[in-house]
Amino acid sequence: MRKLAVFPALMAGTLLLGGCVGEPASNTASAPPAASATATPGGGEASGEHSVDDGHATEHYEGPNVTWDASSEARARETAAKAMKLFGRPDVPETTWFAELEPLLAIEYKEDARYIDPARIPYSTVTDGPSISREAQNPMTVTASFYTNEGPWDMMLHRIGQDDPWLVTSISPKVAQ
Repeated sequence: MRKLAVFPALMAGTLLLGGCVGEPASNTASAPPAASATATPGGGEASGEHSVDDGHATEHYEGPNVTWDASSEARARETAAKAMKLFGRPDVPETTWFAELEPLLAIEYKEDARYIDPARIPYSTVTDGPSISREAQNPMTVTASFYTNEGPWDMMLHRIGQDDPWLVTSISPKVAQ
């Protein structure tokens, strides 16, 4: 009789544990994707698989096709000059100052610029610039350098794609070296 009382408990436990196993991987959405071949720029396929003996894993990143040309430089220069002129207006009310400057600012910098008091910006006149510089092989980020009636200033600008606007990511007095 004692053996009969243990049997239903054992069966119930087995059934409960069997339910934890779940469905086969082919029927679940959480199964990891299988390695698949991807197209390469040359028209061939890359398997994406690497052996331990490779010594390294190749990583491929797809990004925008952005180039640096005369038009890119002209647009960066135009945006930088406009932003620098709008930035250095210490006599303009804060709400007007920010509203006019905001369309030229990157999202991240908008949050910082929102708390800048234009009355505390020491320059009011740009005397020279912008002079544009960039890192080799990076057509998406530039530094615009200016001279003002209060010394040199730098501005960083960034764009996401070839036809996207240049946006200001920072404006600051140039640090003496």
